[in-house]
Amino acid sequence: MPPGKRQSSRILAFEHLLNDTIQGRIAAFDYAAAQHAAELEAAAQKSGRPRDPRDTLIAGIVLASRATLATRNTKHFEDIAKSLVNPWKT
Repeated sequence: MPPGKRQSSRILAFEHLLNDTIQGRIAAFDYAAAQHAAELEAAAQKSGRPRDPRDTLIAGIVLASRATLATRNTKHFEDIAKSLVNPWKT
């Protein structure tokens, strides 16, 4: 995006999101997450059930963080996330 008002506005909105809305609560894809993701990918290949790489990375982060995964797409994670919730399900 070329420099200008639109770019500045987007940068400010994103900074507001990071600093004020989610207050820096971003789970990192660190070494532990990478280890979990690698184990998940190896198991998927071994079982012959390929998985979307993005789902594998997300699951690795969740497992490394010992977090609960909130997603509408529970089908893609039900066999890998130990703590899974669909907040849209009533």
